[in-house]
Amino acid sequence: MNKNRYYGSHILYRVLVKHEHLKTAMKTVLPANIEAQDKAWIQHMCYMSLRHYFSLSARWQKFLHKPLKDQLVAQLLTFSMAQKIHAQVPDHAIVNEAVNTAGLLNKTWAKGLINTVLKQSLADNDFQAGDDQQRYEHPDWWLALLKKDWPHDWTDIVHANNQIPPLWIRSKADLNSKLGQPHAQLKNAYLVTDSQLPHDLLTQGLATVQDAAAQWAAHLLNPQDGDRILDACAAPGGKSSHLLELNPNIYLDIVEYDKNRLQLIKENLQRLQLTANRLIHGDASDPEAWYQGQKYDKILLDVPCSASGVVKRHPDIKLLRQPQDMTLLTQLQSNILQAAANLLATGGKLLYATCSVFRAENERQVKRFLKNNPDFKERTLTLADSLPQKHGIQFLPGQADMDGFYYCLLEKT
Repeated sequence: MNKNRYYGSHILYRVLVKHEHLKTAMKTVLPANIEAQDKAWIQHMCYMSLRHYFSLSARWQKFLHKPLKDQLVAQLLTFSMAQKIHAQVPDHAIVNEAVNTAGLLNKTWAKGLINTVLKQSLADNDFQAGDDQQRYEHPDWWLALLKKDWPHDWTDIVHANNQIPPLWIRSKADLNSKLGQPHAQLKNAYLVTDSQLPHDLLTQGLATVQDAAAQWAAHLLNPQDGDRILDACAAPGGKSSHLLELNPNIYLDIVEYDKNRLQLIKENLQRLQLTANRLIHGDASDPEAWYQGQKYDKILLDVPCSASGVVKRHPDIKLLRQPQDMTLLTQLQSNILQAAANLLATGGKLLYATCSVFRAENERQVKRFLKNNPDFKERTLTLADSLPQKHGIQFLPGQADMDGFYYCLLEKT
């Protein structure tokens, strides 16, 4: 018996009830020997289930007389609705497979409920979103923050967040234009489809998957021969490797707090045949344990953030993130920014970056820093497809098929 829906229900359960990240949940649930085709289908349906969770769950909840307490059955129903709305699986197949999956989940008692509720919800052609969460597929607090920060753009942002993300690669050499669409300004950045993805180049270390908005970071720092550069909070290492590709004649120190993610950086550098000066397992907000005393010429600070600019790549984020997380994140960002600033040489440049669209993590963070550090000044940035802010520039999700990203370049005087 096909167990794809069994696995999918468990993955959603681990994300929505156990609060695990989607990739972690998939790694935990899926067997190592699962067929590649089955894995791809499960992954796609999990992404669609989370991307459209609010409306999908509302569709079947409409036909319940009282709230469903069993969360595993609830995830099976949501996973089943995703097949109807976003994969065009025939209704009879959805119902039959869901009822069979209930047995695999040891939820035999729910077979009748699943059969009845799914038949009703699948046949319901009059569903209308009952609130903004269902209409825009984001939690209320997130929508409120977007409306405050981006009163003229928030609907475009949530629409972009609900799309399947584009695929960008960074190549060490010019690619045949048939393999992808080159970026108008970024050298060796290509927009490709899954079928165009040059797996051979990735394996050979000649290409890296990296969104175009993130590829600007290394160019903005413009590494020169002999530069001492720090990449703090560096995982998974895409920006570190890009710096070394642009100029291998630099002394690059890479800091990452998570040991497993530091190992991922090491593996990526090996694949690309690149060498850093130091790979450091350390805390960017507390450099005393790893800093060796020599100031850096340039610092890349891609700080931990809400990831509100990359929701289309990680739809679980909008369901896992909570309002109180913002306070913790902005304080951590402030600590890291101040700690890194103390390591910068006079005349040196610090690039502050996030994959967020929330102003509290971006321009307001920089405004506070500049007020407390008069020996720093902002360098003006002008990039195509970005929006100038009071401090720094912002790429909004979907602009020129890119992720949401924020940059601000600071110089120590």
